[in-house]
Amino acid sequence: MTYRIGSAQGFYGDDVTRALPMIEGGHVDVVCFEALSELTMAILQKDRLADPARGYTFDLKIIAEKILPQAFARGIPLITNGGGLNPVGAAEMVRATAAKLGLRGLKIAAVTGDDVLARLPELQAAGEPLQHLENGARLADDPNQHLVTANVYLGAAPVVEALQAGADMVITGRVADPCLYLAPLVAHYGWAWDDWDRLAAGICCGHLLECTGQVVGGNSLALIDEIDPREMAHLGYPIAEVEADGAFVVTRTPDTPGMVTLETVKEQLLYEIHNPARYVTPDVIADFTTLHLATDGADRVRVTGVSGHPRPEKLKLNLARLEGWMRELIFTIGAPHAWTKVDQLWRMLAETWKGLPIERVHYDYLGMNSLYAGAKVPEDPLEVVVRVVFTAESQDTLKTAVRRIMANGLSGPAGMNVSGATISGDPRAILGLFPTLVGRDKVQTEIRYLEVGAETAD
Repeated sequence: MTYRIGSAQGFYGDDVTRALPMIEGGHVDVVCFEALSELTMAILQKDRLADPARGYTFDLKIIAEKILPQAFARGIPLITNGGGLNPVGAAEMVRATAAKLGLRGLKIAAVTGDDVLARLPELQAAGEPLQHLENGARLADDPNQHLVTANVYLGAAPVVEALQAGADMVITGRVADPCLYLAPLVAHYGWAWDDWDRLAAGICCGHLLECTGQVVGGNSLALIDEIDPREMAHLGYPIAEVEADGAFVVTRTPDTPGMVTLETVKEQLLYEIHNPARYVTPDVIADFTTLHLATDGADRVRVTGVSGHPRPEKLKLNLARLEGWMRELIFTIGAPHAWTKVDQLWRMLAETWKGLPIERVHYDYLGMNSLYAGAKVPEDPLEVVVRVVFTAESQDTLKTAVRRIMANGLSGPAGMNVSGATISGDPRAILGLFPTLVGRDKVQTEIRYLEVGAETAD
């Protein structure tokens, strides 16, 4: 018998209802929802500042209302890191929703401890250097202390504990993406925490599943001439059938659109991987260079031979800092003399913004060099779409800059047009990342259990 893991979310806003066919069809034993990124954490912090009860993803409401009842009825646990910055608040919302749906006896686990924003002074006082992973700068010496989030990448252990305690749904904060999928394997098979090859196989499995649509034909260059584009809007999300020794097969929900091939698996295998021989996670350092891929039938790829090395001594800690604000305007300029008009636009903007404390202004031409810097542009184009991105320390500066440009609406280059939501949009925060490391012994995870029908929460 194999243990079957379904993947139904790869980002905040993914179509989580694609969990339903795999659950209702009896194709999975557990389903994971991976929702977080550094940008997502910043979005959730903005939500939490507006309402302290928030800080988790909106997708959790959909999961609670539409997916949890079907999973609970079939004894299929759900695991998600969509708790973001407020796993306990998310669990309370899920419990309230489940109570209204009559899911008595449902047990929810909320895993916390990854959010260390308030603990940074304590960690520094305890001797944690908190040095930037790339340039070695110490956080304490950094002049920009406008910190927005600070989250440690947790491993699978607290999720394993929650599953073994009988949780029907586990809601976490920043658990590393593939560790969400490793957790049910450790809980089910009882893998030891120093069984590096099996742990690495579980990490590889999680990495292949975590981006949902990508491994079943989405975002695929290899299948550009093979997959029906109409199917891409309805892809059946992936499932892994995992054996006790760590070997597994990647497939997809039966009778759904999509393709699982050697090529889609290879593409996802290398996605967001710096060093395939040392894929560092909280639980193990995985080596993907030793694995073997083989076709195992239609839409089935078998993965064997993943090897692992002892886990790192420290955990990754990512801090996000507010580094100012940005705006974007898009101008369309047509022939004749398009480049002359573009030059007029530059000069007009410089004069219009004279005296404003704008820090940076960047121009590029959509469809010409916005993706590939240095690309050759045509000598006499029929049209040029100019994207202007500009930044400042203050939102008010950017709002003033936009108002001044709008006042030049009839005074600019001939035929110039500025269009889109960029005109009325608000400035966007610029978040800079400060990646660092923290000692494992300094990270304290907790699990809070909530039950539907219980008078108190443990």
